[in-house]
Amino acid sequence: MTKLLKNELKKINLKNQIISLIVMNIVVLLLSIFTASLLADPTSEANSAGIAVQLGTSELALLITRAILIVWQAILIVQIIIEEYKTKTITVLFTYPYGKNQLILTKFLLIFLLTVAFAVFSTLFQEVSIYLLSQRLTFVTFVQESIWSLIIVLLSNSCLGFLPLFIGMKNVSVIATVVSSLVIVVIGSNSQATPAGLLGIPIVSLFLGAVSVILMIVTYRSMLVKEI
Repeated sequence: MTKLLKNELKKINLKNQIISLIVMNIVVLLLSIFTASLLADPTSEANSAGIAVQLGTSELALLITRAILIVWQAILIVQIIIEEYKTKTITVLFTYPYGKNQLILTKFLLIFLLTVAFAVFSTLFQEVSIYLLSQRLTFVTFVQESIWSLIIVLLSNSCLGFLPLFIGMKNVSVIATVVSSLVIVVIGSNSQATPAGLLGIPIVSLFLGAVSVILMIVTYRSMLVKEI
C-alpha cells in the first residue's frame, strides 16, 4: 500500500500544491482582515446599510477556507481519478501486480490524506494568525471554537469532499466533478442557520460526511465493475 501511495503521489506536483496552499491561506487571511476592517469602520457602506456584524474574523477565515478546500479536493479527484478514467490511462495501472480494489482504495486514501493534511495546516494557520493579530488589532476578532468541534467538522468535510466523485464518475466528467463541488460550497456556506455556514455546524457536517461515505462506497463498488 505504501509503494502504491508513493507512485500515486508522483502524479501530482506536491511542491506546487504546498506553495499554492500557503498562498491561498495568506490570501484568505488578508481577505478576512480586510472584511473585518470594513465592518469595523463606521463610515463604510456595510455599516451605513445597517448590516449586523455577526461573523468573527476567525469564523469568516474558516468559512472561506472550508469552501476552497472542498473545490480543491474535487480538483485532486479529477487529477488522480477522473482524468485517468477519461483518458483510459487507468488501464495501465490495472496491469500492475496489485488487485483492482487496492489500486482504487489507494487513490481514495491519498486524496483523503492530502485533504486532511491541507485542512489541518489551513485551520492552524488561520486560527493562530488571527489570534495573534487580534491581540494587536481591535477590529480583528478571534472566536475560540471547541477543538472537538473543529476536528469533527474537518474530518466530516474531508469526507463530504468525495461527493463530487460520485457525481463525476457517472459520466466520467471533469466538469460535473468541479461544478458539483461548487454547488456544495454554495449550499454549505449558507449562513441562514449560523453565521459560520452549514459546513461549520458539527452535527450537519457529520451527517453530510456520513452520506458522502455511503455514496463513496457505492462509487467504489461501481468502479470495481466499470468497463474501461
